[in-house]
Amino acid sequence: MARTTGDPARRRRCIARIKFWRRSRVGSDTTLGTIKYRVVSKSTKQFKLSLIKAWLLRFRQEDYKYSGSFQEAIKPVLIIAQIFALMPVRKVSSKFAEDLTFTWFSMRTYYALVTILCFGISSGYMVAYVTSVSFNFDSVETLVFYLSIFLISLSFFQLARKWPEVAQSWQLVEAKLPPLKLPRERRYLGQHINMITIVATTCSLVEHIMSMLSMGYYVNSCPRWPHRTLDSFLYLNFSSVFYFVDYTRFLGIVGKVINVLSTFAWNFNDIFVMAVSVALAARFRQLNDYMMKEARLPTTVDYWMQCRINFRNLCKLCEEVDDALSTITLLCFSNNLYFICGKILKSMQAKPSILHALYFWFSLVYLLGRTLILSLYSSSINDESKRPLVIFRLVPREYWCDELKRFSEEVQMDNVALTGMKFFRLTRGVVISVAGTIVTYELILLQFNGEEKVAGCFES
Repeated sequence: MARTTGDPARRRRCIARIKFWRRSRVGSDTTLGTIKYRVVSKSTKQFKLSLIKAWLLRFRQEDYKYSGSFQEAIKPVLIIAQIFALMPVRKVSSKFAEDLTFTWFSMRTYYALVTILCFGISSGYMVAYVTSVSFNFDSVETLVFYLSIFLISLSFFQLARKWPEVAQSWQLVEAKLPPLKLPRERRYLGQHINMITIVATTCSLVEHIMSMLSMGYYVNSCPRWPHRTLDSFLYLNFSSVFYFVDYTRFLGIVGKVINVLSTFAWNFNDIFVMAVSVALAARFRQLNDYMMKEARLPTTVDYWMQCRINFRNLCKLCEEVDDALSTITLLCFSNNLYFICGKILKSMQAKPSILHALYFWFSLVYLLGRTLILSLYSSSINDESKRPLVIFRLVPREYWCDELKRFSEEVQMDNVALTGMKFFRLTRGVVISVAGTIVTYELILLQFNGEEKVAGCFES
């Protein structure tokens, strides 16, 4: 009983100790929980950061890792083309050809159609100006430039409709070729096409800037409107059109935009043909290098049969690409031939300023170099397609077979090359043919050349 009732003071002390213990226990648990939460939270954040870092590293590795495919190599060229209203194909940034599509209902298609319409209207005004106002060498040269740009833009739009199918056929042929094992081999095609694009685009930009600077001679010496330099420049840039249309600054800016787009289209024509030629030649070279490694070793009939099948696939791919590209190739070489003749003819004329002389000689050297490199790149397809004949001579006599003989006859009989709408084939001899044609037409033009200097300020 005494134990039950107890001393009230003692009971109060016991209850106070129990409450204190409970409070201390709760406080310690809370503190421990907070510490645990902080540790878990910190480890979770570190884990998330490590995941993000790994993802970014993988993303960067994927950016710089080449598979060696044509679609991957041509991707930067197509992206730049779409900036300037050419090749309106969707998903050109993809590495896989099956992702490419063409649709009439997209912004890039509308952009390309509007640009083609502007090129057509400009060409119409140029025709009217040449036929009714001024018929001379300079005005005809401007007319040829804008008409060719209009045809080039139409050809690229037509090519864009076929391009997804061509790219898929190319990808199927690549999948059956011997694989590229070394990273250097997989990087080669992409880096080569990037180098061509960067060098040609840079030279085109420099040429266009020098053209605008040389135009400043007329803007400063005889402006259309004194104290309105910008308007005088924009008017002079599209003076043939403004002969029929009242000038406004908005139309002047539109005219300059059309001029920039047309200049890029004129240069991109060569860039694209060069890129496709390099890629086709690289695929033939890939097969040739594979055969070269095995030529002196013991080989079987099945080995040469598979090589012959791959060679036939490449020949069919070249024909399919040529069918889609032949109009662009013809425009490319005919344009270069015409403007080379025109510029060489003008090389004997005195220039009104130093800027005119610098621009003229840079433009001529660039045009000649671009045409020569284009011819060599295009002819490399034919060179690589004939290279197996050299490889077959290395095969030992005991491993010679009927399949190899059949393969040799096909290589000897086939004439694999890009063409200009079947009018000519781009072989190594085309360089000599182009040079001979330039000399022939230059001699004819010199007989009709009566101008000894470029028109000055008040003579133009």
